Amino acid sequence: MRRTPSAAWATLACLTLASCNLWPGGLGHVELPYHATESRSMPRRSLELDAATAQRSIEEGLEALRERAPTPADEAPAAVRSTADQRRPLSIEAMRLMVLQNNLDLEVALFEPEIARTRVSAEEGRFDALIGSKFAYRRKATPRLDGPLVDLSSDDPALDSRVVKLTELDQRQELLDLGVDLTVPLPTGGVVKLGSLFDEKTIVGPQRFEQYLAATRLSISQPLLRNAGQGAALASIRLARVGERRAEVRTKLAAMRILAAAEKAYWRLYAARRLLDIRAEQHRLAAANLDLVQRRVAEGITARVEIARSEVGLYQRLEALIVAETSWRLRQRRLKAYLATEQLPLRGPEVIDVATEPLLAGLQLDADLLVDRALAERLELIDMELAIVRNGIALQLRENQVLPIVNLDFQYGLLERDNGLGQAWAGQWDLDHQDVWVGLSMEVPFTNQRRRAQLEGALFDRARALASKRAQELTVRREVLDMVDVVERNWQRIVAARQNAIVAGVNYDAERRQFEQGLRTMREVLEALGDLGDAQTREVKAIVDYQVAQIDLAFATGTLLGYSRVDLAPLAVPRLDEP
Repeated sequence: MRRTPSAAWATLACLTLASCNLWPGGLGHVELPYHATESRSMPRRSLELDAATAQRSIEEGLEALRERAPTPADEAPAAVRSTADQRRPLSIEAMRLMVLQNNLDLEVALFEPEIARTRVSAEEGRFDALIGSKFAYRRKATPRLDGPLVDLSSDDPALDSRVVKLTELDQRQELLDLGVDLTVPLPTGGVVKLGSLFDEKTIVGPQRFEQYLAATRLSISQPLLRNAGQGAALASIRLARVGERRAEVRTKLAAMRILAAAEKAYWRLYAARRLLDIRAEQHRLAAANLDLVQRRVAEGITARVEIARSEVGLYQRLEALIVAETSWRLRQRRLKAYLATEQLPLRGPEVIDVATEPLLAGLQLDADLLVDRALAERLELIDMELAIVRNGIALQLRENQVLPIVNLDFQYGLLERDNGLGQAWAGQWDLDHQDVWVGLSMEVPFTNQRRRAQLEGALFDRARALASKRAQELTVRREVLDMVDVVERNWQRIVAARQNAIVAGVNYDAERRQFEQGLRTMREVLEALGDLGDAQTREVKAIVDYQVAQIDLAFATGTLLGYSRVDLAPLAVPRLDEP
């Protein structure tokens, strides 16, 4: 690779800096990213210098507050005032579809089943047949080598019982080895191997000589105790399949949690909008009371102190309105984060308009039926059952591993040598030269402490999983029964809060009429107005708590409102501008 002059200078500079690190104080120095050398000190920023576009004093803020006009009764609050194109009606069914399609947390969770499937495929790959091959060429020249003295036995009387010395002449040899084999793992834990070997040996000098070897060998190795049988051989695949199933269950559970949280965010946005309307109406009524008091003071009917009391009530409700506007914005942004769509950016003029009205109907719930459904369909319990299955497979494997190693090995081979490769290959099938070998090997540890401890640990794991499942079943029963009571309680809250709001409205109208007749002060009118706002707020909270309790009850039974199951297949997402 050719280095440019600039690259050479950069390399020289790097080497120079690296050599500086060898001095005391620089030994082992590492360049840390992200300004990690400053991690001991907390970064400090000045918000008014870095982020603020303008600064306002308290006096300027008070002046703007005094100039703020009350919200008319037939107009949306200032925080949600927008054009028709910016208001996006969204039903709860469309919201569910958009969450399933776009939610980023769910997108992350969907990778888990795919990863689990790759583990299953990897374990199944252990039983792939293997094709092996070998090719080797060697050329050597050996010097003359004196061999040992030997006593010859020969049919020739002249050579029989003669003591001779074997001398290997200097030779030039060429060796060629070629082998092909097939290895097949068996589901019983054994291995079958079939291979052929071809060998060519050529002596070039001092006299040319060629010899060819052809061999075919079949070998089988089968464990008889440890690692024997399908239970041990296929344990890793079975464990991977259980893991795949658990990943699917956990992904569905994650989807249900995300959908339940999104539905809660939907109804809390509904509550925030209703509360914002209530605070806006309270502010409008307080402003109307102030106008009434100012007219009566101008006419000399009411004492001037009532103006101050009216202003106190007005600005108290203005503060509550500001808090409600901010809460509404936060709820908007939270629901948009669940939807994660470009049509509803976190920062933008687009506003979600809750289009689904809450269900206001009392439910007669069969607690025993819901408990039975939860015990059958709750995904946490299904996951625990799969964990028990996994522990059972692991326990069987540990029991097998405690056994000693006893292997049965069998080999059968054919061999032939000749002056030609074809003759050697064909000659081996005459079965003149066979090689049969049968062996039994054994290995028994003295104490087997390690594997016995692993078996004991597997027993404890299974017992713990069974105990956890029983504890979870008890928890599920309690959660379902608790949520049945909460649903019934919240319905009673709605009925009581509705009656309270009606009575509070009648009381406020009566107090205001009595003020106009001079029988009440503005303080009493404002207290009645506050009671009306509190009653309306409690009604909204009771309605939303009722919807949330239904979501929690459905989740406790292993389902979702509107869904009998969670389908994670790609879904068509409705556009927000569609009716």
